[in-house]
Amino acid sequence: MPHLIPLSAAKTARADKSPADKSLTDKSYGSGDERGLEPLPGIPVVEEERLRRYALSLGDGALADILTLYAECLVDAGGALELALQRGAVDGVRHYAYLLTGTAAEMGTPRLAHISRFLARRAGQGVAEAGALASLRQVLAQTQAAVGDVLEHHLQVVRGPHVARA
Repeated sequence: MPHLIPLSAAKTARADKSPADKSLTDKSYGSGDERGLEPLPGIPVVEEERLRRYALSLGDGALADILTLYAECLVDAGGALELALQRGAVDGVRHYAYLLTGTAAEMGTPRLAHISRFLARRAGQGVAEAGALASLRQVLAQTQAAVGDVLEHHLQVVRGPHVARA
């Protein structure tokens, strides 16, 4: 079995980026396409109703922990997927794309689930879709920003406005 690109390599590659590079943790909702077209129109970034159901069933503290872990997963697995695409590492693309597909679908972030499912399927056909990097970066940035906003709002509601900003 070919070796996957470890998450540590993605973290190192992300740390090596110059400040001019667009970070995966950038909260910009700007377009990754020079024509200004929004990829995946009609597909929501976050299904907030799903997250509200989680809060009701799991409790507020557990939801905050889950959102925090999910935000870390987006950075780590998203960076590893980006690196695998850049290197043309089909097995890495398939692995990290399926990881993101499952977590994104479960967490109610359908845009990310959609694009990562596409990348996983193409990798299953032996193709690392490097041409999708711009869309992946944009959707990851939008998803990260949306999850961060939901977490901040959740913490404000649960613990008060002074906690979320601290």
